[in-house]
Amino acid sequence: MKQVKSKKLKVKSRNWFCIFLLPTSYFLLTAFTGCASNKSVRTGDYWGNQAAVQQFQRAEKYYYDGKYNEAIAEYQYYIDQFGDIYYGDEAQKKIAEAFTRINQWNEAAEAYEELTDKFSKSQYASWSLEESAKIYEQISSFKEAIRVYQRIIEEYWTSPQRPDAVKKIKEILIAKFSENRWAKKKNNEIDKIISRKQRE
Repeated sequence: MKQVKSKKLKVKSRNWFCIFLLPTSYFLLTAFTGCASNKSVRTGDYWGNQAAVQQFQRAEKYYYDGKYNEAIAEYQYYIDQFGDIYYGDEAQKKIAEAFTRINQWNEAAEAYEELTDKFSKSQYASWSLEESAKIYEQISSFKEAIRVYQRIIEEYWTSPQRPDAVKKIKEILIAKFSENRWAKKKNNEIDKIISRKQRE
């Protein structure tokens, strides 16, 4: 009889552990991991997704109302909070476009390039580099334009923008740095990159 009682006590103690300690441990684990994470919202979070949609819509309203500075701030907030879920590249694209609307060309060029830096797999990645390079050309920052066009050749060799990037670099080197030693060195560097990419 004593052995039976002791077995029952062991079973009860196990049940008590499962009922109270395991849920408590799970709660503490999720609480601490939630606190440790900078991004509390993920794709499976319905209310988090609703917040993301509302934030993006708020930014869009400012943009289409012509309030570009406010739109930039709201798109940036969206990227910071929800950019790893979806539409981060769309928000960054709108930031760049908003800067062009208010003629802040350096900021626009940087924002386009930042799209590629943050969202390298985006459908806009190679296109945004081209937009950045075009703006640098427009404001006569020719070395910066060459640098960004070169990124297209090196990082997005198979993209539709690559042939124009090669052409543009050659044109700028001839037109703006014709007798420059740096230009000759850069031209040789580009030729080597093209040759290497063709062999890959």
